[in-house]
Amino acid sequence: MENIKYILIVSQYYYSYHCIIVSAEEKNYREKALAFVEKLEDYKRSNGDKCIYSYGANRDNAYTKINQRWNINDIEGDIYFIPCKSVTETLRKSEEFNNVRRYKSSKKVEKDISEHHLYSRIIQIANECFNEIKIIV
Repeated sequence: MENIKYILIVSQYYYSYHCIIVSAEEKNYREKALAFVEKLEDYKRSNGDKCIYSYGANRDNAYTKINQRWNINDIEGDIYFIPCKSVTETLRKSEEFNNVRRYKSSKKVEKDISEHHLYSRIIQIANECFNEIKIIV
């Protein structure tokens, strides 16, 4: 994986962003990443409906090159997998998402975020899928 040691995972829902750093060196990393996408998309669905998962390609062809950024554009918010060579690099890249300007939003948007994008639930999903969560940002 050409010195890629960490993956910065960013979950976006409306204007809310959460960042998690995982090890890219885990055994079966790709399968764990695909499982994470499925569980996170299930959680983020507003009505709880099971929908077709968004991988950016069909599942067999998705995320075959871990050394490249993988963007998933889903109806309920995006997910980014950003390869990094060091913890310092992941922290630097996470600042881009942590400093996103907060826009005034409706009560409905705030309610949706509180129901479908809680940081604690995203961490729980990450822990279900990955063995080596190095740092949580």
